[in-house]
Amino acid sequence: MTRVGMVDLSTSHPGIFAPILAGLGMPVHAVLDPVAAQAFRRRHPGVVVAGSLAELAGMCDVVMLLGADWDERLGQLTELAALDVPVFVDKPMAGTAGELRELAGLADGPARIDGGSALRVAPEAVAVRRPGRTAVEVVCGGHPFYYGVHAVALATAVLGPGLVGARGVASERAIEGVVHHARGAEIRVAVSAGVAGGFSVTGPGLPRIEPAAEAFYPALLRDAMTRLTTPGMDRRPGRELVECELALLAMAWSAVNGGDVVALDAVPAAFRPWRGRDR
Repeated sequence: MTRVGMVDLSTSHPGIFAPILAGLGMPVHAVLDPVAAQAFRRRHPGVVVAGSLAELAGMCDVVMLLGADWDERLGQLTELAALDVPVFVDKPMAGTAGELRELAGLADGPARIDGGSALRVAPEAVAVRRPGRTAVEVVCGGHPFYYGVHAVALATAVLGPGLVGARGVASERAIEGVVHHARGAEIRVAVSAGVAGGFSVTGPGLPRIEPAAEAFYPALLRDAMTRLTTPGMDRRPGRELVECELALLAMAWSAVNGGDVVALDAVPAAFRPWRGRDR
């Protein structure tokens, strides 16, 4: 049995993930949240409340960094990596290109890191992945970063990983633009300010796909948590972990700097268009 620890219970994900994890033989054993821990414990009897990251890591086999404040992610992750505990990092993984690159470097080194958007493994989208696709279009509503990551991840479910650059355009939407794939495909991204959700992907020769949470959340946890807890299993490359967030930062940087294509590697390290605490 794998004991799971959760940090920050402020979003819907802890409640959604808990029964799925239990079904995978990975029950939630402990939580860390000064506000919501006791309420979570009442819904999940037997869960232990930890007082610090170090305490949580000491009693669990893998830790999940949840919550919505992506500005806290790297500091928490660095502490947990030093304690040699595998870490699932929820989306968005961090808020600046510099932090994302540092996270990728940790993942390519000794740290065991996985996670990200569940849309990257949405079964309906992965099932239509074919070589030679030249274009897809993804749309959703909500915060440009918090929900936009899902939109870009959905495109990678269809095309596979390999985002290299992006351009953004000024619009009345939360964010809009085009992301370029290493195999030549263009991903049109439109995230509307308004009602959150409504994820869909379409394109030439591709029917409109609207992934179901009942499928993509279990797919994410099976993929990520198995990689984190299985000795010798291949890890996801660091760049792949953070490419969706980097693509959105490249779109935002492009939109305020003339609309030219910006390589993901060229986004300034400190550029922070969105703060987690302001979501």
